[in-house]
Amino acid sequence: MTTLYDNEYPCRPDWPLLGESVGGALRAHGVEVGEGTSFVGVPRVAFTQVADSEDGPRALRRDDFRGAIRIGARCYVESSMNPAFHSQPVRLSSVKVADREAGRIVVGDDVVLQGVAIVAYEHVEIGDGVMFGPLVTIMDSSGHPLRDRGGAREAARITSAPVRVGDGAWVGTGATILKGVEIGEGGVVGAQSVVYESVPAGAVVVGNPARVVKRL
Repeated sequence: MTTLYDNEYPCRPDWPLLGESVGGALRAHGVEVGEGTSFVGVPRVAFTQVADSEDGPRALRRDDFRGAIRIGARCYVESSMNPAFHSQPVRLSSVKVADREAGRIVVGDDVVLQGVAIVAYEHVEIGDGVMFGPLVTIMDSSGHPLRDRGGAREAARITSAPVRVGDGAWVGTGATILKGVEIGEGGVVGAQSVVYESVPAGAVVVGNPARVVKRL
């Protein structure tokens, strides 16, 4: 048996959109964008329907994803190749598995996203005033079961756990935040860290796996 994927892209980097028209394109597809949010370059925003072939084809319905992605006010979304450091388009993906609700991505106000990739099967929440370095990855699911890949009911066996990044947190370049993690208010994640356990408020973590090295 196979797992079936159906994708729709409200916004893609190869589209000829200018920064001021990106927000309008996203709103037209049910993505909420707050006032004063600016886009440099064009992000990749995707809706994905996942189903098991045993259940037959399951076409993606746009209404299932309306409001699944929210970007707050006064955010800065950097998707160009202009920054001094490594960069790539911001990637926001909401995934709906079978009959479950579409994964939600909620980005607070005054957040800086630079080439960040967020994939939500359930819920990823970014607080207010969060700063992301380039090329950060956040996933609330492994995207597949760990055993019996390609076996029966693979989509139905996908698990997820919400991720939350608290207000005022800083996440360094190339960090990876995995399912079930909560980063407390004002927490700091060092560059290239792999975070699979929650981070206390005001703590600094570094490494793979990330460990607390300081408290602010």
